[in-house]
Amino acid sequence: MKIDLFSTPIFISNIDLNKIIIKNGAFEKTWLSETNSSHNNGDILDEESSKYLLGKIGSLIANEVKKDLKIKLDQIWENRYTDKDFQERHNHPGSHFSFIIYKKITEPKTIFINPNEDLILSYFSNLHLSLFQQNFKPECREGQMIIFPSFLHHMVSKTNESITIAGNISLEEVK
Repeated sequence: MKIDLFSTPIFISNIDLNKIIIKNGAFEKTWLSETNSSHNNGDILDEESSKYLLGKIGSLIANEVKKDLKIKLDQIWENRYTDKDFQERHNHPGSHFSFIIYKKITEPKTIFINPNEDLILSYFSNLHLSLFQQNFKPECREGQMIIFPSFLHHMVSKTNESITIAGNISLEEVK
């Protein structure tokens, strides 16, 4: 018998891109990778887009945790990747979950890193065992969204001509 202990939940869902409209399209090169992003420019969704996105996120997360939750969108930004752009390894402190909406892609380049990667490498690096998955590359397509715990390190390998919308989510238990 095999038991996968301490799994990390992620959620993948289709999303109607026509219902996600970001205001304020000021882009600048951000992070070490210098990816064009609206991250520091306070982009927000219009009210209808926010309601739609909160509904999609709520239906995925709340159904799993079996509690009444208040879900808040903390930040939302758009990333525009051109030839050979990438995003270095990072996580999203200060929030509970994060998401990526694949607005325009030919092939997803997001890679999630096992939270125990350092421990696995320190104990098993000489064995090259497939028993421990060190990273995960989701097979998402345009018009899909992936939601993941914000502590989960991830990156974007070299890509070209793609657009993603990303954001952070906070949860509060309703009593």
